[in-house]
Amino acid sequence: MSRLVVVSNRLPHLPLPGPQEERSMPVGGLASALRGALRASPGSLWFGSEPASPVASSRSLRTIDGTQLVGIALTQSEAAEYYRGFCNQALWPLFHGFLGRVRLDRNEEARYWKVSERFARELMPLLRPSDRIWVHDYHFLCLGHHLRRFGWKGSIGFFLHIPFPSYDLWESVPQPRAFLEAMLDYDLVGFQTPTNRDNYVYCCRRELGAEWDGTRLSARGRSQRAGVYPIGIEPESFLPARGGPGGRGELSRVVRGRRLILGVDRLDYTKGIPERLEAFEALMHRYATLRRKVSFVQIASPSRSRIRGYLEQKQRVDALVGRINGELADHDWVPIRYLYRSYPQQVLAEFYREADVGLVTPLRDGMNLIAKEFVAAQDPASPGVLVLSRLTGAALELSEAVLVNPHMPAEVAAGIARALAMPLEERRERHRVLLATVLKGTAAAWSRSFLDDLGGEAGPGRAGHARPHEEARAALGGTGAREPIGP
Repeated sequence: MSRLVVVSNRLPHLPLPGPQEERSMPVGGLASALRGALRASPGSLWFGSEPASPVASSRSLRTIDGTQLVGIALTQSEAAEYYRGFCNQALWPLFHGFLGRVRLDRNEEARYWKVSERFARELMPLLRPSDRIWVHDYHFLCLGHHLRRFGWKGSIGFFLHIPFPSYDLWESVPQPRAFLEAMLDYDLVGFQTPTNRDNYVYCCRRELGAEWDGTRLSARGRSQRAGVYPIGIEPESFLPARGGPGGRGELSRVVRGRRLILGVDRLDYTKGIPERLEAFEALMHRYATLRRKVSFVQIASPSRSRIRGYLEQKQRVDALVGRINGELADHDWVPIRYLYRSYPQQVLAEFYREADVGLVTPLRDGMNLIAKEFVAAQDPASPGVLVLSRLTGAALELSEAVLVNPHMPAEVAAGIARALAMPLEERRERHRVLLATVLKGTAAAWSRSFLDDLGGEAGPGRAGHARPHEEARAALGGTGAREPIGP
């Protein structure tokens, strides 16, 4: 049985040192999504970075749930230029369509390529010929290319967790052709939605003259499969317990039994928290009968707080919450309760269950798993209503939610009002359809689908689609490896 090798920018958050057999994989994020795949592949390996240090250190090795976690430390300059620089101030805003926030720097781009090369070099000695490598997200668009350069012949898959931009935005990437050429060294590339896959395919056709048959891209002697794999959650972690205690919980007591609107996000400008606050303000002005009858709780977990744009976003949210509460609050009613902190998964599940409305309105999102968590957590007898941005990948699957345009406060306000007034039978029927979708499209189903397809790819050394052997040898002086691309 082949071993699964996962590569991501960061390893999952680890507990303090202790007996290895007592450790378990933490919940949430990529770790939660991949947990089923890792358990199904005994002895799997997860390779990623550790927190930055003044100089690169030797590898760290730990074992959790039977998975080896191998970490390499980024240097402080790598963290500044590769991670905080090119990844989060160039690729992240560009891929989400925030061109005005993009900051391009050739030194940071060069560092991005060098970090991928370093990851590939460090990973190569750990690999076995039968391994399946699964690379994750925009941090490593070109990692597969460097692995091929160093002679790796086995299968490599890549999954993008965020949107892939349209061609006009992609042209803003430094060396757009070089990045696409590097991505062609993956055997399988996966995207959250058909639109994201189609954007990638169109970019390859325009830049590289690639041919597309509806499943496979072919260009420059290489061939790769491109597919759509919507990511899911582990719903069992959120489903209400049968026969569990009824009644209202902590948040309901805090808001004194008023109708509860809940938002849960990272504090990131893509999540649309300021726009959501303005929509709630519009709700209070347009639907005056709701004043004092509803409370909005916004949980915003800290994110990338060392990057200036994120500090500015926090200041904007702080100011909006203060102004709206100052203008609308009464001595016994606080319209908005803003919690700048993170909560454990089991606590969030209870919060979701208490909410009458789940307000999930990112300005742009690859998928958004908060929406699926909210659905899974509801009591089917009296479920809350999901108000969801139509600009999330989740909107394609969760079409029974109340879909809104997050850029239009009046439309979001109307969506909230509709959710609050929705009859019980309609809420139950919508939730029934939404829950069926969430239970079918789980994290385990997502990883199984991707890895089954990756297992069907023979790899460039065996598939008969790679660059001819003679051309590869000539390119690198007879080594058979791929020539370098990029800076």
